[in-house]
Amino acid sequence: MLVDLNDASTIVTWWAIYPERNGALLSDWARRRPEHRAEIARARRLIDADPERRALLESSRQAPAATQQEVPPSHDEQLAGEIEH
Repeated sequence: MLVDLNDASTIVTWWAIYPERNGALLSDWARRRPEHRAEIARARRLIDADPERRALLESSRQAPAATQQEVPPSHDEQLAGEIEH
């Protein structure tokens, strides 16, 4: 599935597939990609507003710490010079 970081509803749908990993990715992207922070924040509000997704969020936070590591820079980010190697 492709995620459109300019559309909160697709971010939420993508996040729900694997929240343990995708939650960490969203946090990392919000930190490194300021142009997408607003839609990521909107997606988080949508998750918090939905009882089913909120329960999924809580269970993902209970996941082992090994799945909640910082995400390394993507190859594209390295090539674009956004992140040092």
